[in-house]
Amino acid sequence: MQNRGNTKKAVFAAVGIGLAVILAVSFLLFHGKDAPDNGNGRGLVVSADASDWDKNLEDRSGEASGIKIPGYGELTIGKDAGEFQMSLVNPEGNPCYFKYTLEIPEISKVLYDSDLIEPGKAITKFTVENLPEKGDYDLYINISTYSLDDSLESMNGAQVKTILHVV
Repeated sequence: MQNRGNTKKAVFAAVGIGLAVILAVSFLLFHGKDAPDNGNGRGLVVSADASDWDKNLEDRSGEASGIKIPGYGELTIGKDAGEFQMSLVNPEGNPCYFKYTLEIPEISKVLYDSDLIEPGKAITKFTVENLPEKGDYDLYINISTYSLDDSLESMNGAQVKTILHVV
């Protein structure tokens, strides 16, 4: 009798361990299936749309060291435009990636959210979403910065305010 009780315990233990292994493997295989797997766990990836930027930008820093942030003047886009031709630049020599978010706060809409842009590269044409009706709007160009190493640590960012004319 004693032997039969030990056999039942052993079978239950084996089944329990087998189920635990199956659950662990299933979790590892399917966890994060819907999120891009880029190794950093935050959904940040380097943009495939960025190309080399060889134009000069006016340097108003007075040769100060640090992150160089481009300025932007007033911008115009057609109401039915699907793409925006605008240079989202990360100047050569910056110690970080740039990530741009273009938003119109008064209507709580994001027009564009880029992937990471390497130093010396730019995205010069991109698809815009949520264009408002014709008119003039404050456009905030938010620039988030991330370290170039594998940690992609957040660094200082910037916000450039300009006017967007939707015609």
